[in-house]
Amino acid sequence: MKNNKKALTVGLLTLLMCFIAHTGFAQCASFAKNVGKIKLGEFVHDGNYNATVLGAGDTAELYKTFFANQKYRVAISKIENLPNIHFRLVDKENNILFDNQEHDFTDVWDFTVESTQMLILKLKVLDDYDMETEITQGCVAVLFGIEKEKKKKKKK
Repeated sequence: MKNNKKALTVGLLTLLMCFIAHTGFAQCASFAKNVGKIKLGEFVHDGNYNATVLGAGDTAELYKTFFANQKYRVAISKIENLPNIHFRLVDKENNILFDNQEHDFTDVWDFTVESTQMLILKLKVLDDYDMETEITQGCVAVLFGIEKEKKKKKKK
């Protein structure tokens, strides 16, 4: 009987932890849709909502294929009180194509690649924050948009 109670308790705790993790992910996905998508402006969202909970000092990587001669926008969103997000876009040889630290930690960047290739977006939540006023953990979303095709004028 004791083993059954212990197994039931462990099972309920596991279920509760899964529910909390799922709820946190669902809230982050909602954040990405409601807050992050706005930053894409006139760019067409690629349909993927990349979002997770990160804390000060945490890092994440996102791998994505980009197609030649297509203009893209990457937009990073975070909860308001989270420290700045440092992001870099690198190729498979780890050559830095863009580093937002060199651009006052901008959260939006437009770019075009010359050839179809997989690139890596490397994120880091900075840990230079005021412990009394800053939140140390929260939702971070990364969205990609593709420039709309410009309509060609018909010749008369």
